[in-house]
Amino acid sequence: MHNKSENMPKDVTLLTGFLGAGKTTLLNALMAARPQTRFALIENEYGEEGIDGGLVMRPDVDVVELSNGCLCCSLNNDLLDVLEAFYDRRDQFDELIIETTGIADPANVAVPFLMVPMVQREFTLKRVICLVDAELVEDQLRDTEEAIGQISFSDVILINKTDRVSPEYLATVQETLRGLNPFAQVFLGHKDSYPIDELMRAVRETADAGAITKLRPVQPSATPGPSLLQAVPKANSLGVMPHRHHHHKHSDIVSLSFRFSESFDMTQVYHRLTTLLLFQGQGIYRVKGIIYDETRAERWIVQSVGRTLTITEGAAWQPDEERVSRVVFIGKLLKPAGFEKLLKQCIRNAKPEPSAWNITNSAALQPTPKLPS
Repeated sequence: MHNKSENMPKDVTLLTGFLGAGKTTLLNALMAARPQTRFALIENEYGEEGIDGGLVMRPDVDVVELSNGCLCCSLNNDLLDVLEAFYDRRDQFDELIIETTGIADPANVAVPFLMVPMVQREFTLKRVICLVDAELVEDQLRDTEEAIGQISFSDVILINKTDRVSPEYLATVQETLRGLNPFAQVFLGHKDSYPIDELMRAVRETADAGAITKLRPVQPSATPGPSLLQAVPKANSLGVMPHRHHHHKHSDIVSLSFRFSESFDMTQVYHRLTTLLLFQGQGIYRVKGIIYDETRAERWIVQSVGRTLTITEGAAWQPDEERVSRVVFIGKLLKPAGFEKLLKQCIRNAKPEPSAWNITNSAALQPTPKLPS
């Protein structure tokens, strides 16, 4: 890929969502609402012959269809080739949208934009939008890990078809999604009314920075209710400030949120989280956090892309801003005590454990086999 530093990178929106969620309908609404924006579009379909490209209503949109399989697993080289081609005609469009197949893992699709320097120089992943079907989301979360992965990786969640469910059930869906992905901004819509401006104003860094003040411990329910989540009491007083623990009753999905006021050692953060993902990442759908490091004026943003940890520099801390670290783990059958112990070992000047392997063991997923000592 060529490098023309005088040109600004093109903004990229990744649109994901399970089968039948309404991605193409939203896509047409988005492009109709912004007629002055020249869009380029990558359509991915699972099959030998794609049809979604023919459903795009604006004839001026530059559409490339990738229909050889799922973009997240078999077409990464094809994606790089298409990005190269779009770069060569980058003066012909303003923004790029990638619509994934309903079974795609957006974390893998995002890899080139987060980890390939040549792509990062020319394209900026501004947001990952996940479209959720309000009617079907409970079944999808119970039956498919793909839906969980899509929701947990996204920066923005749009609950679609809200006109087809009751307000009470919609509130339950919102609670569930915020439990699975506390960092995401959640919006509501249906085919006659999408919050396009709000969706396109949402960006990854804004969502990250705002999450610290929005996350709160979950209070236990006095009596069982219709909620899709099972709330648990606040954590007892430890070195960690209260964390919350969401447990999805159908699929054993857990969201663990930890908050620390101490400064972290980024070498330890990288080593311990990388080891965790490498050896026991099969049950972890998402790691995301904002890290306070007293040696830096800026916050660090950590997140997982598949089994790889990425650490990027975030915005500078404001003078009157509380400097705290917040880390969220989303996955199956996670042990809160083990993850808490792992993070405590990342605090600057923490007393080291006898073995890094034991730290990873203590944060193990159930029933993952133990690592060798």
